[in-house]
Amino acid sequence: MFPLQEIEQDILEEVILPERAGVLGSKNYQSINGKILKTTRLAFCDSCGGRLDDNKPIVICRTCGRKLCSSDSCKFELRGGTYCQEHVQQMLPLSIHGFEVLRCVLVEVDPWKVCEFAHVTREACKEALNELLDAGYIEKRGVFPFSTYRMRDRAIIAWTVYAPAYSRDGDIAHFESELANHMQEREAKGCR
Repeated sequence: MFPLQEIEQDILEEVILPERAGVLGSKNYQSINGKILKTTRLAFCDSCGGRLDDNKPIVICRTCGRKLCSSDSCKFELRGGTYCQEHVQQMLPLSIHGFEVLRCVLVEVDPWKVCEFAHVTREACKEALNELLDAGYIEKRGVFPFSTYRMRDRAIIAWTVYAPAYSRDGDIAHFESELANHMQEREAKGCR
């Protein structure tokens, strides 16, 4: 007599993979050579790559359908809609240096101080000023060397859209610290 040998054979295999961009999640079952293959695809933020779960709200870009986490650096809110960074930049463009210059204009500090506070070149500051002028965020008033820059309504909208995301940036935090020090020094000189 031959001893009975138990033949072990897997009948179910499960694979977990990241989901494709723009798709929230899926499950798939396939039969392959008598085996069942279960593929589960989990949702990840199409911007930062963080895992999306049931405990946090999932946001969908109104333009492209990308799935986004609720982080301020991934989702941007504009006129009641939520957008990814790429599409909000198309509708309301604003670079990091433009944001810094806009912040200076907002608190009535010479925008050229961005060179000092953010440690950027005059060329980068000039590009940011031109970006803001071209986008209609600011306007130049007066004649050089007495000219000043004033914010326009469109700048307030841009500021509120980008402030949550850009405020998380380490370079912006350093810039804000330098700006605050400058404002304190200016106030102290004005009080004397």
